Amino acid sequence: MSSFSNPILFSKYFNVSPDTLAKAGLIDPFLTVDTQLFIDPILLDKSSNLLISVDAYNQFRTHFENVIRLLIISKKEGDTAWKAAQNLVSLREAPANGLGYGRSDRPGTSRPKELSTIILRTTKEIIELGAKDPEMISLMGFFEENVGPDTISDLTSWIIEPQLAKITNEFCNLHNIPVKTYSPTGIPLPHHTSKDGKERAIILVPTDIVRDLPVANDWAGIQEAAEANAEIRNRVNYLLAGIAKPKVVEIKEAIKSAVLTSADLLQEFINSVKDHTTFYDPNIDALGYYSLKKMLSDNSNVLKSNKKYDLQTDIDSVKQVVYDSIEMFKHHVENGNLWEELWINNKPKKERAAQLIYFAIADGFCKANNIDISPEANMGGGPIDFKYSKGYTTRVLVEMKKSTGTVVHGYETQLEIYKEAARTNYGIFIVMDYGNLGDKLQKILKIKEERIKNNEPASDIIVIDASQKVSASKRNL
Repeated sequence: MSSFSNPILFSKYFNVSPDTLAKAGLIDPFLTVDTQLFIDPILLDKSSNLLISVDAYNQFRTHFENVIRLLIISKKEGDTAWKAAQNLVSLREAPANGLGYGRSDRPGTSRPKELSTIILRTTKEIIELGAKDPEMISLMGFFEENVGPDTISDLTSWIIEPQLAKITNEFCNLHNIPVKTYSPTGIPLPHHTSKDGKERAIILVPTDIVRDLPVANDWAGIQEAAEANAEIRNRVNYLLAGIAKPKVVEIKEAIKSAVLTSADLLQEFINSVKDHTTFYDPNIDALGYYSLKKMLSDNSNVLKSNKKYDLQTDIDSVKQVVYDSIEMFKHHVENGNLWEELWINNKPKKERAAQLIYFAIADGFCKANNIDISPEANMGGGPIDFKYSKGYTTRVLVEMKKSTGTVVHGYETQLEIYKEAARTNYGIFIVMDYGNLGDKLQKILKIKEERIKNNEPASDIIVIDASQKVSASKRNL
C-alpha cells in the first residue's frame, strides 16, 4: 500500500494562485494523491460551464445511447453486440484528474470485467422494460453493491475527456502554464513528473460536477430519491417489511426491485435523483478538503513544524512525534480558531474534516523527520485513519472518532483489529468531542484499565474538545 508525505498542489507546482483556479470554477488538485471527490454524471447538465452542461452532457448521452442500441440487438451475453457494448463501458482508472481513492501518483488500473458485465446486465434488464434514457447508467450505484462512486466517476471521465482537456488547455494558455501534446485527445495538457521520473498529463475538473459521494452511494440520498415518489416508497417499504435494520445492500435490492417494474416509474426515479443531487460546496466544505488545501498552501502557516527528533533509539521516539503532532492539533482546536474549520451552520462537519486537518499538521512533523504517514492505510483489517512508520517494524496507528459516532466499538474492536493486522501494539485513539459524548468516555477508559490489569496492550486515549467556542481574538479582549 502506497504512502505519501508532503502532497503537492497543482497551484503550487505550476505557480498559479489557488484563487485563480477558484475563480475559474476549477478544483485545485493534488498531483501526488487523490482527493475523495467524484464526478457524478447526474450533475453534468447543471454545470455553469457550457462545455460541460452542453457538449459533455450530450457526449455522455450519445455514448450510452450507443451502448443501449448495441444491447437492444444483443441476443445473448458474449455475442458480438454484447462485446461491443462492453468495450464502450471502460472501467479503467480515469486520466489524472486528482479524484478518487488513489494514494500515490495514481497509476492507471483496470477493474474486473465482471463489473462491466454487472452494469450491462442491469442496463439490459432496464431496456427490456421499454426504457431507453441513457442517464440510466447514473443509477447503477443505486442497484448494484459493487458499483462504487469511483467506478461511475472514472467511466464518466473517460467519456467527457475531450471537454475536460479543452477546459484545462484554455486555462493553462490563459495563465502561461506550460503544456505538451497529450495523445488520447490531441489537446496539449500540463504534465507532472513524479519522483520516479514518470510523467503524467493533468486534467482539471470543474467544481460543480463533483460530489463527496454520488447520490447513489450516499444513504441520505438513497432515502430522499426513493421517498420522493409515493409508489416507489410504498414498494420499498413493502420489500423491507420485517427487516429491523436493513443493510445498504438490502435497501439497494429493494429499490432495484421497486423501480424496475415499469419504464415510467424508472423515469420518475431518474428525475427524482436529479432533483436531489447537488455538487460538493466549497463554502460548506463538509469534509474539510478545501481547508486542507488552504493549510498546505500557506507557507506562513503556524501549524507547520520543523522540530527534529532523535529517531535512532526505539519506537518511543516515533510515538513522541505522533503525540506532539496531536498536541499541536489539540491546542489549536481548543485554544485557537481551528475548531471553526470543524463546524458549518452550527453543525459538526463529517468525521473526515477533522482527519484531514490533523493530517495537514502531522505531515509537517513527518516531513521534517523522514517518517512515513499513510492516511487511511489499509492494513488488511480495514482502513486505519493514520499509520506512522519508520522502517518496517516501527509502526504507530492512530484512529479518530467523533463523539457522536461508534466510540466504544472503535476503541474496543476496530483499533485492535488494525493493530493486529499491522503487527504492532502501539495505537492512539482520538475522540473528537463535539458534545453528546455521554458515558462513552467512561466505557473506553474502563476497557483500557482492564487491559492494563491483565497485562494486555492498551491503546492510549486522547480527548479533544471540538465544541464551538468564542473566537480566540474575542477571548483575548
